Amino acid sequence: MSDVGDSQVGTLAEQLSLKRIERSTTSIGWMINMIIIVAGLISLIVVGGVVFIALSGNPIPEILGNWGGIILGFYFGQFITLVKDYITVVQMKQPSK
Repeated sequence: MSDVGDSQVGTLAEQLSLKRIERSTTSIGWMINMIIIVAGLISLIVVGGVVFIALSGNPIPEILGNWGGIILGFYFGQFITLVKDYITVVQMKQPSK
């Protein structure tokens, strides 16, 4: 009888764990979308600023070019890390066969 009780508890624990994972994937998906928006806006501002400076005939400051690389590298590096974590959570969520 204790075997049946243990398997039911394990099943309940697995169900609770799956619900928790499902809720966390929603938050992670939202964060990924926000990072995409922020990275896109920053890159548009940096690239737009460089294009504006170039079209106005002024030399492009070297620091502006450096900032672009650092900012984009940081945001897209974080994005890749979050995507990896999201894929790991989604794979854990899928039932084993």
